[in-house]
Amino acid sequence: WITSLRLTRSWPSTTGNCKGRRMAEPTHPIYEGAAGRQLRFDFPEPWQALKFDESAWYRNTIKTRVKAMDLVACLDATHWWIEVKDCKGFEADNLPRLSPSDPAEVAVVRTWAKSQGHDRAVSIQRAKQFVVDEVAEKLEGTLVSLMAAARADAQNADAQALLPFAHLLEGAAQWSVVLLLTWNPAARDFGRLAMRLRDKLRQRLAAYNVQCFVLNESESAPHQPWTLTRVEP
Repeated sequence: WITSLRLTRSWPSTTGNCKGRRMAEPTHPIYEGAAGRQLRFDFPEPWQALKFDESAWYRNTIKTRVKAMDLVACLDATHWWIEVKDCKGFEADNLPRLSPSDPAEVAVVRTWAKSQGHDRAVSIQRAKQFVVDEVAEKLEGTLVSLMAAARADAQNADAQALLPFAHLLEGAAQWSVVLLLTWNPAARDFGRLAMRLRDKLRQRLAAYNVQCFVLNESESAPHQPWTLTRVEP
């Protein structure tokens, strides 16, 4: 499966670096997903892009405390954050995470736990979190991670590498968040599904003044800087 490359905007290659005391690693193809099910993101120069949940700062210092977005990218004061849910071919298994309501089985188990007097000692949770809540939790965790990096000692190289992305915290940045939900349109009306999830995401993230998009792998947001390819196994 390969999605044809599509670049929605042409960016200059010699101007416009992200601000910061130390630039992040040069942009390179970023692969998301397990071997055999990978999506490849390509950002043009001079964009800075990073697989945030695999960055040294997050992996070594933050990871046990909060969750994080899959990818972050910036150019000057423009920032894109991306969370990937590659559900293509597994749509039925992932339907529960697309609803804010708990599955009926959760209520059954909660009732049983209460009848046994266990409700004060245990908490029954759904196995798959509502995807909008998951994105919000990861966004908030990424913000905390960036704030910690910005406050870290200037000699901490792992933290310094994230400073271009931490300028989002200054408030004047243009910030867009994408839930990339790969889905077979034949399995469910993706247009209506994406619109419903986008509206829920906007409501959930209203306090952050962020643009929200829910996209399939063949779709693009206005002015998105990356191209996407599904890598053949």
